[in-house]
Amino acid sequence: MVPINDSEIDRIIWEEIHDSPSKGDFVCYMLHAPVGAKHTNEANRHISEIDNTLDNTPVNYFKAINRIQALAESGDATALFHMGKIHALGLASKQDLASAIRWYEKAMEAGEPRAFANLGWFYQSGYGVRENKKKAFELLSQGADGGVISARAAVGMMLLTGEGCIADAEKGIAMLEDAFNQGYINAGNHLADIYFAGTHIARDIEKGHNWLFKVVEQGDERTMAVLGHYLVAGTHGKVDREKGLALLKDAADHGFMPAYLWMASLYKNGTGVEYDRKKARDWYEKGILAGSKECVEALARMLAEDNPENQTLH
Repeated sequence: MVPINDSEIDRIIWEEIHDSPSKGDFVCYMLHAPVGAKHTNEANRHISEIDNTLDNTPVNYFKAINRIQALAESGDATALFHMGKIHALGLASKQDLASAIRWYEKAMEAGEPRAFANLGWFYQSGYGVRENKKKAFELLSQGADGGVISARAAVGMMLLTGEGCIADAEKGIAMLEDAFNQGYINAGNHLADIYFAGTHIARDIEKGHNWLFKVVEQGDERTMAVLGHYLVAGTHGKVDREKGLALLKDAADHGFMPAYLWMASLYKNGTGVEYDRKKARDWYEKGILAGSKECVEALARMLAEDNPENQTLH
């Protein structure tokens, strides 16, 4: 298992775009997201500072792509993979899945595990190729063996359901747990869903909640809100209103916008908490201040309900 190293790709891109006048170049950099990218803070600063009224078509990213392509044509496995990714995402050019697949296939021949994983996802979903679950499982397994943690989680899920393979729930759970322990925290959400559903293994509410708490401990704000809502509403076998409300507040404080809406809705509907329109309005207004358009719309609807005489007839 060879550690992933995108430092040369990152260096090439930043050398070409660091003084660009175009927001588009920095948006491409953020979308491209080389592993260990060193300049995300600078790129975000440029994105926020460059005038939105300007033409933000990328102007320098093409130069970086040309250099990456030259490196790929010399046989560099990492560059071959990134040429696939550039075409798959349509970075600074029109998306071209056929070219992406050709580059990924060349990267696979050079032994790049991420190319196996990405092409495996193509075959799993039928994205740009004819859907082939068996081939998807084989490619994702090779990516997982090469160290792609998200591919390891995907293989775990396929083993649970028997998608493209012979089902093996025990092995699938083990692979998901391993992916989580290696840093792919969304595997914990998958495990929680599996235990809550009880479709492929015995239903276990306690283990489901334990896995969500493990994800929360890693700082995932979405899972904070999801678990908080579960605990307040009691929809997943456990009720802890105080803990649930605290988790929803933490999620909002961490920038997960839907948490404001969810919190307000709980009070508006009296779900797991005392019915309280004022608290609902307070949370909608907090969400609006934080920039939630959904809260603007929800508050408008609630005010219309409270004051039907102010509604315009159509």
